[in-house]
Amino acid sequence: MPARTLTIILNANHPKKCVLILKPGDAPIDAILHEARNKFRVKALTQVYLQGGALLEPRTDLAALPWVAKVWVAKGEPYNGPPAAPARSQGVGEVRIIADKTFVDERAVKQLEEVAGLPGVVVAAGMPDLHPGNRFPIGCAVAAEGIYPALIGSDVGCGIALYPLAPPSKSAPNPTKLAAHLRGLDEPWSGSTADWLAHYGITRHSEFDEKSLGTVGAGNHFFEITTIERIEDAEAATRLGLQEDALYRLVHTGSRGLGASILAKQTETQANPYIVPDTPAFDAYLAEHDYAVQWAIANRDLVAHRVRECMLGARLDAGKDAAPSPASLAKIVDVTHNSATKQSVDVNGERRELWVHRKGAAPTDKGVAPCPGSRGDFSWLLEPTGDGQLNVHSLAHGAGRRHARHVLHTGTKRAKSTLTTTALGSEVICTDADLLIEEMPEAYKNVGSVVEDMVDKGICKGVVVLRPVVTYKIREAGEGRK
Repeated sequence: MPARTLTIILNANHPKKCVLILKPGDAPIDAILHEARNKFRVKALTQVYLQGGALLEPRTDLAALPWVAKVWVAKGEPYNGPPAAPARSQGVGEVRIIADKTFVDERAVKQLEEVAGLPGVVVAAGMPDLHPGNRFPIGCAVAAEGIYPALIGSDVGCGIALYPLAPPSKSAPNPTKLAAHLRGLDEPWSGSTADWLAHYGITRHSEFDEKSLGTVGAGNHFFEITTIERIEDAEAATRLGLQEDALYRLVHTGSRGLGASILAKQTETQANPYIVPDTPAFDAYLAEHDYAVQWAIANRDLVAHRVRECMLGARLDAGKDAAPSPASLAKIVDVTHNSATKQSVDVNGERRELWVHRKGAAPTDKGVAPCPGSRGDFSWLLEPTGDGQLNVHSLAHGAGRRHARHVLHTGTKRAKSTLTTTALGSEVICTDADLLIEEMPEAYKNVGSVVEDMVDKGICKGVVVLRPVVTYKIREAGEGRK
């Protein structure tokens, strides 16, 4: 049996929960009771119930029950949990929740369990930033035999990249002065989008090239001018060329409508939401998927280029490029967290080549991965560790939402000024009043907890902690929402 994650619930007090990584060779009952007694400080725990009230016994083979993700521990009292779940057939995917300290909404867990029940799904892993989506959860990696385009979502290619901006300086950066230079970034780029896209091997034209390429967009997208708060791994930081007191650009955006058009077309033309390999439909979707991923990378790079151009007025750079190109960006890392890639995944001790869908999950095969907090929190650069099997070759892509957008509007009467200067002293550029509220720091989980959960599981280590200086959402509200 490969390692799996179990949520342990105290039968007499359901809000008390903990998470156990059950490893190969562990005796399930002994491991569960040992963990529960330590975490709940209840030494008299002697029984383990499965959902519905059946006792977990020594002869029960958990490997034959891959859908079991929760157990209830008791001192001998009758079972007090939910009724048994509807019977599932063999072959249903295994559910893993990689979180212990971090809050995970039960609705997101339910959505992940439903994903695991889809045909062809083998493993569904929720990262610590897991939270509910409209239909599928966000913050997960799902390994399947084929591809579900809807599991990747509408913003195919969305990701986050880090670039240098200015060399180390003896004076602390002034957020207000830096923010003043960031103008015109919601407007279409004035340069040749065809020439820019050609650097990425993209020769086709779309309606999104002229109006959207090189813009951040709305929602949770942003770019940030940031500096290093703390170095966690000096060797790794040196290898990446990271320097204290230097400024960096952190850019989080995606395919700006292109990906949504691809998913809409796929939905219109394909009655079956699941497409299997070695078919014309699969090959056609994958070609569009790869196009959107490359377009999104080009978009992040162009946003970074435009920020650099704005900063010329702040005398942070040497001079303007004669012919703008991605080569001048000196990009440190770029990871795509909405995509599908083929990877080797351990299934019941056997390695299988499966399609890993990432809906808000950073891949571990691209080197370090940025893990941003909210606009009022620190961000991390993380280096993957381990063999990637427990976490399906993925890490959290950020802090993850704690509250839905509509919840933030209830009873919120905060002045705009309190939303545009953070507790860390950074400046927020956003002229959209609704977006200011929906993206306030309180909407998100604590990124430190998210990182700690992953470090505890042995799937990554910290490299540097980044402090926000200026966070850019939208300056021209009407244009940015398009």
